[in-house]
Amino acid sequence: MQPKIAPATCSHHWAMVNQRGGFLVVEGCFHCRNRISFFSEEPVPPVDDYREGDHFWSHLGSFQASKFDLRCEKCGAEVAIPDVMALLLCLKCNPDCGVYKAGNTPENRKAWVYVALCAHTSHAGGACVSNTGLEALNAYFNQDLHDPSKKILIVPCRLRPFVDTCEGVVLADVGLTDLY
Repeated sequence: MQPKIAPATCSHHWAMVNQRGGFLVVEGCFHCRNRISFFSEEPVPPVDDYREGDHFWSHLGSFQASKFDLRCEKCGAEVAIPDVMALLLCLKCNPDCGVYKAGNTPENRKAWVYVALCAHTSHAGGACVSNTGLEALNAYFNQDLHDPSKKILIVPCRLRPFVDTCEGVVLADVGLTDLY
């Protein structure tokens, strides 16, 4: 696709590309109590336990999920989102949670809040999803909503204080705006 507009001046209109179906696989180390996750495109999610250095990772669960990247239909700019393992619909289970608070502001009170899940579920190393990816995801999921009272808010998973007690639904289908 030949860009029609320079990416720096474009008011992007994002489309999904590189769509993949698979599973979000969550593992835990009972030595350090950390959690990690990864996206698997295998027909059956892996459930193997294994040792990696001081860690002994055990399968905790898997959920059907989707991964994708974004491309602007106007200028051809692409945003790869490899650090997002899946999207999780927040069920607002804990008023002390940062995700709950992000969706409970006056401007977001009617928003559907989704958490962009990274591979470093416990955030032991401090890494989470990129701001570039979050900005593009928010723009994509809100770009065709015509009712100003409706909004989809995508936030990073580092806002969740307790990974093991977080209640939500991992999205297997990426048509969030179809729900509206």
